[in-house]
Amino acid sequence: MTAKKVLVIDDSIMIRKMVKSILSGKYDVIEASDGKSGLDAARRAFPDLILLDFVMPKYNGYQTLQAIRRVEGLQKVPVIMISGLKEQVTEHVPEPFTEFDFLEKPFEADVLVARIQNFLTPEPAQPVSAATARSAPAAAREIQRAEEQPSLQTIVNRLTATETLLVQGIENLIQREVVARFNELNTRIDHQDNEIKTLNQRMGKISEQIDHQNKGLMVILRELKSLQGK
Repeated sequence: MTAKKVLVIDDSIMIRKMVKSILSGKYDVIEASDGKSGLDAARRAFPDLILLDFVMPKYNGYQTLQAIRRVEGLQKVPVIMISGLKEQVTEHVPEPFTEFDFLEKPFEADVLVARIQNFLTPEPAQPVSAATARSAPAAAREIQRAEEQPSLQTIVNRLTATETLLVQGIENLIQREVVARFNELNTRIDHQDNEIKTLNQRMGKISEQIDHQNKGLMVILRELKSLQGK
């Protein structure tokens, strides 16, 4: 059976590779680094689900989503918007979110998988045969032994989850720092604009005063010339 396709649109290569690692073996993962290439990839692949970062250059996640929804055949594809800055999402789309599901960074691997599985329900389990039913007690004992001693896969999963949170945490800190610096820069620019505006107003008043004084001097000069003529 062909694996279902998940399109990951994120400008961070680390996040894309991390998500691909988490979903490996479960879904066919397609990557895109920005909104434009993500839209092109969606048109080509028609994915079963789209994992969409919100904060991206050129086109943010919501602009990309609007473009995707205009494509025939993609109007109903499930979209999970991901971001470490939820307040930026709510500036464009007020809660509750109805056009997409939302997952806040950093997220754990099992949370991401569970959220995707909510949309992409796996095939129903096959009926249990008589032979399988007879072997159930033995299988139960194997499960019990496995639960008593963590398997290598369990350890790997825990390490992957820790790495996931670490990568997303670092990305989130960088993203917040960049946003803070931009806000600080905008504040400085606004302050400078206000100072320039005030300076221009003062220059205007000085120009008016000089013009008024020049007119007074011209009157005085005319009077002097008139007296000299007499």
